[in-house]
Amino acid sequence: MNSFYIRFLKRINQLLFGLLAMLGFACSDDEQNNHIICEYGTPYATFEVKGKVVDKAGKPIPNIQIRTNMEDEEKASYYTLHTDTITTQSDGTFEWKTTDYLLKSTQYRLISEDIDEENNGGTFASDTSFIDFKGTELVGADSWFLGKATKEMTITLQDYVDTHTEPYAKYTIYGQVTNQNNNPMPGIFILTDPAYKPNTGDDPANYLAITDIYGRYAFTCELESPAEHLIYTKPHSSYEKGIYTIVNDTISVNFADIELTGGKGLLKGKGSKEVNFRLKI
Repeated sequence: MNSFYIRFLKRINQLLFGLLAMLGFACSDDEQNNHIICEYGTPYATFEVKGKVVDKAGKPIPNIQIRTNMEDEEKASYYTLHTDTITTQSDGTFEWKTTDYLLKSTQYRLISEDIDEENNGGTFASDTSFIDFKGTELVGADSWFLGKATKEMTITLQDYVDTHTEPYAKYTIYGQVTNQNNNPMPGIFILTDPAYKPNTGDDPANYLAITDIYGRYAFTCELESPAEHLIYTKPHSSYEKGIYTIVNDTISVNFADIELTGGKGLLKGKGSKEVNFRLKI
């Protein structure tokens, strides 16, 4: 039996084991009746965040975009990254809910960004907040459903301070990553060359963007000298546990060709471009 076939069988076994674990096949030994009882299901819980975004004076800020993702790198994978995007309402409030396995430390990161500049009453700096459900009481348990936990939080944004000393432009790159069958691919990191972030490990904070469950992504960068950049993909390491290989893609974007509008002061203007990737597996 050749080595390739052996590796293939091992990967198949790993995949089947993972699927059985996800589906919740579990067995226990009933000592009294001397037989094995098998159960079906996966224990899970619902975590809900009710929050509000305010400025330093306590005034609510509408239309703040909040990106969420799981902070537990040990558990995170391409199907449990929970990268979602929500927006604050007119009164600055937001709600976010997710269903997850009960972890030793179920912590989530919330990245708040002012996406409409001065239209919501000011220009605010981005903020990264964390909320941890470890030790939080779960209520309403039923069978495999372990219950629901709700937490409230307030995020205070500081005023944005423009530290540029030279004219610059702000660019937003957005798009979707799919496979050759046009299915969305979550958990795909987006990188650039030249690089704007460390691009190391599996922490989404080290990358410009990571695709959500719909394969969507977006990032913003500020450049003083627009030029041609390479934008490329990198899968979360959990994809390596699968039985297939992902062929990454690279797209060249000339930022100088992106039309700019709405310049003010040192800001020459803002522009955006859609860049979609189709990866082979």
